[in-house]
Amino acid sequence: MKKFTYTLALTMLIATASFAQTSTTPPAGSSEATTPVVNPNAGEFQWSEETYDFGTIAQGVPVKHKFEFTNTGKEPIIVSNVVKTCGCTVTDWTKEPVLPGQKGQVIAEFNAAKEGPFTKAITVQSDAKTPSVKLYFKGTVQKSEQAGSVPENNNIFNQGGN
Repeated sequence: MKKFTYTLALTMLIATASFAQTSTTPPAGSSEATTPVVNPNAGEFQWSEETYDFGTIAQGVPVKHKFEFTNTGKEPIIVSNVVKTCGCTVTDWTKEPVLPGQKGQVIAEFNAAKEGPFTKAITVQSDAKTPSVKLYFKGTVQKSEQAGSVPENNNIFNQGGN
């Protein structure tokens, strides 16, 4: 009896899994669209800028920029996430829905550890007509002098004449 019960349960599990994996892709040659349907009234980003140049910045000193946008659509925009490309960037954004005609912001804070030119991107994810937008920031990191270190010729081991 146990063997029959296990076999029945396994059969039901397999049948359920096979029905759950049905494809929603239209058949080849079908006139159905495969792209997601876009809400014509959805919110729309109008960015004040999509690329910001920090110019020359000091190594190890965080810099911050606020990317501002206006919702020019007919419905609110909800920013769900901002994806960064490295651990050297921290992001924040307007968490409340941004109503039509209102402004919102995405903030990127960058702390460079490596000297030289850089270009970084963050991706804003939302329910707007364009649900994924890349914003860029760039600049050049200049090696900074380490404040507070002991000058090479002025320490207890290098006091000329001892």
